[in-house]
Amino acid sequence: MASVHPDIRPAGLNQKDLVNLMYMIVSSINGICLKLDSSGGVNDTDYTANCYTAIFNTIIEDTRGNRTGVYSAEKNFHQVSPYGVKDAAMIELAYQIYNSLETLTEQLDSDDTLDDTDYEANVYTAKCLHMVTNQTGNTLGNGSAFWFTPGSGLNPQREAVDLMYNLVDAIETLTEQLDGDDASDTDYEALWFTANILLRVENSTGNTVGNNSTSYKG
Repeated sequence: MASVHPDIRPAGLNQKDLVNLMYMIVSSINGICLKLDSSGGVNDTDYTANCYTAIFNTIIEDTRGNRTGVYSAEKNFHQVSPYGVKDAAMIELAYQIYNSLETLTEQLDSDDTLDDTDYEANVYTAKCLHMVTNQTGNTLGNGSAFWFTPGSGLNPQREAVDLMYNLVDAIETLTEQLDGDDASDTDYEALWFTANILLRVENSTGNTVGNNSTSYKG
């Protein structure tokens, strides 16, 4: 039986869990985009190209040796692993995740084969509540929860955990909405939230999101 206790919480965040969760989030975005491209119920077939390949320039390796991400020689490349995490790389990765979620939800809103036009409002605007500025001075995010910069890295820990919580919550919200909107596929949540987000995160207000906290041993 899976534990109900969180793996990541404001008073307990280690590098291994942080990298593993980042891997899960990025691989879920990739999986969602690939599924959208192959779905007969969705018009566009360039979600992966627009929302994943064109945006990410970071390779993430988890504690199991799984890798996800994109390498582009034309951009400043970063690599994240349990054995090497630089503040600049984590800020770039957080920015790229925000950029991907915004781009993906904007494209979903304009895809005329889907009924819903509030993906951006429900997922990006409502969940990406921190501000993130990357190394070239570009900023994404909403609200005023906290502002991450290249100089700060993902610090302080409490704000980093809240950011992780919001990103996992965004994946759950996105997949749930897609299950109700894509006439062909109704297993986005099962595949890319329940089966892939295998850590539980507790935010600073005590809310918890995620799955199977004992099943990802690394």
